[in-house]
Amino acid sequence: MALKYIDEFRDGNLARTLLAKLKTRCAGQSPMRFMEICGTHTVAIFRFGLRPLLPATVELISGPGCPVCVTAAEDIDKAIWFASQPNTIVATFGDLLRVPGSRTSLAQQRAQGADVRMVYSATDAVTLAQENPDKEVVFIGIGFETTAPTVAAAVTIADRQGIENFSVFSVHKLLPPAMETLLSSRDLQLDGFLCPGQRDDGYRRQSL
Repeated sequence: MALKYIDEFRDGNLARTLLAKLKTRCAGQSPMRFMEICGTHTVAIFRFGLRPLLPATVELISGPGCPVCVTAAEDIDKAIWFASQPNTIVATFGDLLRVPGSRTSLAQQRAQGADVRMVYSATDAVTLAQENPDKEVVFIGIGFETTAPTVAAAVTIADRQGIENFSVFSVHKLLPPAMETLLSSRDLQLDGFLCPGQRDDGYRRQSL
């Protein structure tokens, strides 16, 4: 069954069917441990009470966190510095706005008058630069490897359109090194990961 709408993700009958199949598959199997990488997975698992529903042989443990929540305070401070510069718009994804730096956050700076905008894609930030030619638009690029190409695509679009007031402060994270370290741990003994999905940054909407 293709899951297209939010109601289908909350279909009780479908959930019970999937759980029954999972328990059948896991019957007689050795215990398995899976780590969720992203904090949003951890929150969803806790919120919907998934752990008690799983077979006793399947264990979920919380992992290193999403690329936003592991961003260093020093990098947030740099983003805040950009926001404090005259004639500058800082654009980034909404989940980064409330992440604290050493003293404040982008959301607090926006409340104090800084021009900080939430965007849904890197190309939205390019559009901001087009619409505000008298201001420098700094996009705070964040995410795993899946997000980095979409930011690179936005840079390519800006370059080909001759937009000179668009720049990127990249704080992307590499996932494989963290996964390799976790898999090599004798204490964890992991069997797999629940990894974050692809963020659709809208780069397909514009031709490169």
